Amino acid sequence: MNKTKIVCTLNSHQDAELFDQLIEAGMDVARLNFSHMSHKDGIKIANILKEVRKRRTNRALAIMLDTKGPEVRIFGHQHNIDITKDDEIKIRSYLEADIYDQILEADNEFITNLPAIEEKVEIGQKILLMDGLLEGSVIAKDDGCIRVKIRNSGEIRPKGHLTIPNINYDLPFISDKDKADIELAIRNEFEYIALSFVSKKKDIDDVRKIIAKTDSNSEIKLIAKIENKQAVDNLQDIINASDGVMVARGDLGVELDIEAVPIIQKRIIKQCYLSGKPVITATQMLESMIKNPVPTRAETSDVANACYDLTSAVMLSGETAIGHYPKLVVETMNRIIGKVEASFQYDDFFAGLVKERLDRTSIIAYNAISTAYQCNAKALMVFTLSGYSARMISKLRPGIPIYVFTPIESVYNQLALNWGINPYLIEHVGTDFERMVARAMKLARSEKLLEQGDAVIIVAGLPMGKHGTTNIIRLENVEKASVEGKVLHEGTVAAPIIHINSIEDLKNREINNKIILLKNFDNSFLEYLKSVAGIVTENEENIDILQYLADRYDIPILINAKLASSKIPDGTSAELDSENKCIRDI
Repeated sequence: MNKTKIVCTLNSHQDAELFDQLIEAGMDVARLNFSHMSHKDGIKIANILKEVRKRRTNRALAIMLDTKGPEVRIFGHQHNIDITKDDEIKIRSYLEADIYDQILEADNEFITNLPAIEEKVEIGQKILLMDGLLEGSVIAKDDGCIRVKIRNSGEIRPKGHLTIPNINYDLPFISDKDKADIELAIRNEFEYIALSFVSKKKDIDDVRKIIAKTDSNSEIKLIAKIENKQAVDNLQDIINASDGVMVARGDLGVELDIEAVPIIQKRIIKQCYLSGKPVITATQMLESMIKNPVPTRAETSDVANACYDLTSAVMLSGETAIGHYPKLVVETMNRIIGKVEASFQYDDFFAGLVKERLDRTSIIAYNAISTAYQCNAKALMVFTLSGYSARMISKLRPGIPIYVFTPIESVYNQLALNWGINPYLIEHVGTDFERMVARAMKLARSEKLLEQGDAVIIVAGLPMGKHGTTNIIRLENVEKASVEGKVLHEGTVAAPIIHINSIEDLKNREINNKIILLKNFDNSFLEYLKSVAGIVTENEENIDILQYLADRYDIPILINAKLASSKIPDGTSAELDSENKCIRDI
């Protein structure tokens, strides 16, 4: 269970089998890029993903819609245009709705959705195309056009990006398309919306108004993509207003000096985790693996450095959306993450954190981790309704696992994005905290997260069911479960315990030389029980026939072992001990 999460970009031609493989390989968040996706395809993929994750017990998966945003592109051709060094091209503004359909006769002429381009640039202004792969400068302005001399050779693909550094594009943040996409994500219960080209707090506030109007009960969360200088200048305000941030290094690298991007990346990551917000590092992380089965050494170092900086997640774009090796690239990224995390000194990091200006939940989180380190606890167990207390634990980047238990399905899947959190969906038991703890302990043991004797730190809020009440830290030790009963036939035997509910279980499961826990009993069971190692029941029914079975085949039997099925999980190694009249795990 790596702490740094993996975001994978998917496309509409992929299927459930691949999605299942990607989850198995380490995908935590599925990203759907609506710059290149129709509503029909988006809904289809989301529904497939929901079905896939429903089949996978205790494996959360968040679904994220990525908006198109106010991006600037050039149009006018349906095929790639080859460009040679020193070629001149013309670009003019075109604001009609049919811009996507326009086809120009001259290969060196283009149109753009940027209003009044000739008024926004000066002679000598740098112009970048295709995410900076082509660079040029403005040499003239005439008849509503700008003329750009290109400095290097390459090609311009249809709908290629146009970037003009250090200018205000003056485009509305939410287009009609973005509004429709946002409403789709809300109505289809996506976990996250990634907002492209956020520049200021107001952009996020405007989206929250759309959410409130579309569904006032929606719990969907907003990830602000940092892609331009204005966003960097307003970074803390954006972090405070959003539910998380994405470092979109592709556009940052063309909007700002490319050598500044690594510095800005580190700053964004640190400000996010200190604010308790998840941060995704994105763009070209293992890009060579779109075509190759192994990454470059530089790409490997890039992923590793983001993990050392304590990013919450790393993102794959074309590598999983159009790449030749989608499963392999996720496995590769997972291995890199694992190596970094195995070498990171989390206790040193925690010791260097400043405790000033922490809110109440953060103070509880800090002391919970401190207590865990001092008593050598194996894990932190967090009980939450909103996910807030779990995120405050994650914020402090502890070196031990964070097992989070919630009865809210949306929170369960949202927490798949947060660093270090392993979320588990657990049945709501109202205000009965001890019952909730017992169920979580049982789940943790059945999933082999904890073993007998392990110390764990529990973080929760009482009374249960009330938001924002994180107020307790409790040290627990995982003890050996033991259930007493009445001995029907003496003998002591150790073997895995198998829970049997029906005749089909007896037919389909391997029961020879196992301890069988019978939840029901029927005479048809008799012929299957002759070769079992022992029998346990939770009631005192059918004593005569069980006595016959025990005496005839010399099988130790314990009856009336109440709650044995809830205390000793199916498959657990157990001992039926007639001398002490109990069944216990070992």
